[in-house]
Amino acid sequence: MRKKTLENATPTAPDPYLGLTPNQVVAFNLAQARQWKGWTQEQAAQALEPYLGKRWSKASVSQAERSIAGKFVRNFDADEIVAFARAFELPIGWFFMPPPPFSDRPGVPVKLKTPDAERLGTALALLVDLVFGDETNQVLLEMRLDAWLQQRPPQLTRAQQRITSLVRRRIDSLARATIDDLAEWQTRLRAMANQLEDLETRVRTSVDQELANGATRLTAEER
Repeated sequence: MRKKTLENATPTAPDPYLGLTPNQVVAFNLAQARQWKGWTQEQAAQALEPYLGKRWSKASVSQAERSIAGKFVRNFDADEIVAFARAFELPIGWFFMPPPPFSDRPGVPVKLKTPDAERLGTALALLVDLVFGDETNQVLLEMRLDAWLQQRPPQLTRAQQRITSLVRRRIDSLARATIDDLAEWQTRLRAMANQLEDLETRVRTSVDQELANGATRLTAEER
């Protein structure tokens, strides 16, 4: 796929990288999704029709995929990306996964072309963070999902039911693990307390013996 998508795209001088817009990233992943399914462009157009509400021609699919070359960049909208995810049975994040980090031209890296970094480009790794989020983002997403599930939506997809079940099992597992950890720490603390008591007893015994020996020596000297 790399030879078909990145070889015709040329970096714009004097940029020392091959810049791809987010729309070109979607185009690359659209082609990847079709190849992953093993579909022809005609078959992809047929699968997309129910979700797009219209029939794309084979030429439309081809043009969308060839956006990666940069001669004509198609602007995908949210409706189309949701349709792609449904037709190819893939998560939306698939269509924003980063392409290969280097172009077919030696020494020319691939970067994300964004308005805030037109000269030096933005690292492709940013896409990974945007798709999966960082720790703070993940917590926020979990909070949003939990709040939505608390509203008892009337219909959950099978995937959502699995997620809900997994979350509950994870909570139960964490609770059990926490209880087990507490029991283990209690055992350890009791063992430490017993060792301290033994140490205290040995120290007291040693001190008493030293005091007794000292008193005996004094008595002997007085005599």
